[in-house]
Amino acid sequence: MARYYLENYLQGEDENHALSGRIDALHREYVRSPPSREDLSALSRVFSVDFAALFLAHRLLTDECNRALNQSFASYLQFEAGVNPGIVSSYVVLFVPGWDYARNGHVTGADFAKPRELVSRFGLENHLVELPPTGSVERNATVLASEIARRSRSGKKIILASASSAGPAVQLVLGEMLSERDQDSVKAWLNLGGILQGSPLVDYLEARPWLFSPIVWLKGWEKEAIRSMSTSRSRSRFARLDMGSGILVVNYLGIPLSGQLSRFSRDNYPILSSDGPNDGLTLLADAIAPNSLTIVAVGS
Repeated sequence: MARYYLENYLQGEDENHALSGRIDALHREYVRSPPSREDLSALSRVFSVDFAALFLAHRLLTDECNRALNQSFASYLQFEAGVNPGIVSSYVVLFVPGWDYARNGHVTGADFAKPRELVSRFGLENHLVELPPTGSVERNATVLASEIARRSRSGKKIILASASSAGPAVQLVLGEMLSERDQDSVKAWLNLGGILQGSPLVDYLEARPWLFSPIVWLKGWEKEAIRSMSTSRSRSRFARLDMGSGILVVNYLGIPLSGQLSRFSRDNYPILSSDGPNDGLTLLADAIAPNSLTIVAVGS
């Protein structure tokens, strides 16, 4: 079903009327954009996780604004791009790093080394927010809120770029931790694979104390920091937060198929796949911020 959807249906080739009819019916039934976590879980059970992942990608790209954004992004990747001098002088980029970035960031990219190099080449002022490398969502949010308050005094507009575990901390800060002046200084947030509604992997480990405790001890992590990223706590936090409409939010959403898993995700992907399409750390639907645009990276 997934193969037919990708190679035939989405190319406008109706080679199997029965399958095309079933997909047409699904498009009529699942009209929410993007599909919810529950929608994707149901599609995964009936068809496959890969079909649900492709369905999500297609639904995101049916949105006119998302489609235009993805076309622009593809163009920027292909051709050398410059930055308007007015932007260079008016903005500062704060990179909010991912989990354990100090020790493993050079491997995972969580330290933003390459993006910072690119932004510096464009002439944009930028800084790495020095979060506790394995801090809880709440602890990271406190550090980030202080950094935004400090940087806002320069008068420059702020762009935030966060990775993975930093995503929920950014949302918490923007949702309820800034003064009105500091909130106004933040103009955009780039959410790169943020685990905004938590990781079912944390739930899986918490349900197995005989596994959870030794892993946390061996890694030198704090249990409370890991638990702050559980789905129960994260979804409750996500539901109460309202960032308002004054900030442009863009998600970069990697959508891997089951045959495209990297060494970072292949062990965890099967654990999460019973709940639907995922990236080995979070469910894809849970990595999309409210009122946002999305860059769709199928295969990443």
